[in-house]
Amino acid sequence: MKSSEVVVGPPGTPLTFDTPVPGDVLSELAYRSRRGERRIKHVVDGELLRAVSVHGIYRLAPESAQALEALVGGRTVLS
Repeated sequence: MKSSEVVVGPPGTPLTFDTPVPGDVLSELAYRSRRGERRIKHVVDGELLRAVSVHGIYRLAPESAQALEALVGGRTVLS
């Protein structure tokens, strides 16, 4: 099977898994699609119970992108 889609983007903030996302931010995160926006599923009381709704590649809604940028904005790529 061949893939016809890839993720391409400019160098930027490195991908790490050491920044906790506060529950109030997590419960407000939303993705955009052609059908509109949708919130992340399986978030209960600010806790992500099942990670299946964040698997894959999705475009964040502008407000969600700003919220995550505020969490990791100070990071830079080390060469």
